[in-house]
Amino acid sequence: MKRTLRAYVFPVLMAGLLLAGCSEGVKDAESDMKKQLDADLRAVEKVTVLSTDGQEVPLALDEFLKELPEQGKDLQVSPQPLKRDEIRYTLVLYRQKLAPLVVEVGKQASQYGENTYRGPGADRFYQWIHRKAGKGLLPTAVQTAVVTAEDLGQTVTLGTTQAKFLQGVLAAATPLSDEKIDQYPLYPNYLLRIDAGDRSLHVSMLTPTLVSIPFGRETHYYSIQGSLFSQLTQWLPPRRTEGDALDRLFQASKIRIEPSGDVSVASVEQSATETTVEQGKAHQCVRLLKGGVAIAGQPKSPGNERYRLIFSVEQGDVTVHVYDRHIRVNDTWYVHEHLDDKLLTLFGGKK
Repeated sequence: MKRTLRAYVFPVLMAGLLLAGCSEGVKDAESDMKKQLDADLRAVEKVTVLSTDGQEVPLALDEFLKELPEQGKDLQVSPQPLKRDEIRYTLVLYRQKLAPLVVEVGKQASQYGENTYRGPGADRFYQWIHRKAGKGLLPTAVQTAVVTAEDLGQTVTLGTTQAKFLQGVLAAATPLSDEKIDQYPLYPNYLLRIDAGDRSLHVSMLTPTLVSIPFGRETHYYSIQGSLFSQLTQWLPPRRTEGDALDRLFQASKIRIEPSGDVSVASVEQSATETTVEQGKAHQCVRLLKGGVAIAGQPKSPGNERYRLIFSVEQGDVTVHVYDRHIRVNDTWYVHEHLDDKLLTLFGGKK
């Protein structure tokens, strides 16, 4: 059996190990390649991770090279190439006076040159790069920052002292990259747009102690100090907006789904206050409803009513009638696109 030299590069690059050959000639080639790659790695002067939308994050070089030898185990050359929609990161190792080494990283496979590598090691390699990217994504400086309360439609630009406070909180953030997070932003949905000098960041405040930062197709989550949320409520205090009948639904303590015409809809009742996950889903439900377009009068063909959403608020119950392409609250009608299915998916209301 004979393999091309390129088929050995990725495992050597990741682990300092070589795929086994079947002839003395191949073993000699392995030895020569290891020497060459050792020299190549010594020439590395910078390592970065690129997101699928072109953002670039630098990694700590010494730490990266120290951990690198443990990352290439249990990898096999695969005949199945890495598809473009599988790519999550691109790892770039810049070298002195040489072309950079480039590895495209997916959750189940990685691509180096013309070869794709799969196996248990590919998943571990993805997790490692995910953690590295999450750590490198945190800004070392906050030059300017704009805070928006999305549910209120209000924005404020932070001053120098406020930006330094924000920088300190983010510097102390703890990445939660290995955890699967199912959390929608709590009202009033604070979003921070940060100019970090070398790049821009969008930080979503999900709960008082949890934020997320999108990075291409990936999303990174961090645990932070609750002091930031407290400051945000002072800079942009939550308040009830006037003139929008749906805004008071953010205050609901409970939401029920009751089928009214669609036999595939299940009856569901969910608290909107017991946990931040439930509260986030309730607030996201209201945002979806507010995405509809109010129309004058009743539509000529509203379609069939599928189910009803019943919100328990302080003043009593508010019923939202959900049709195929419309919703109705009291006598006000709204046009929507596929909102009926989105709401059922959010609450698991399909049988």
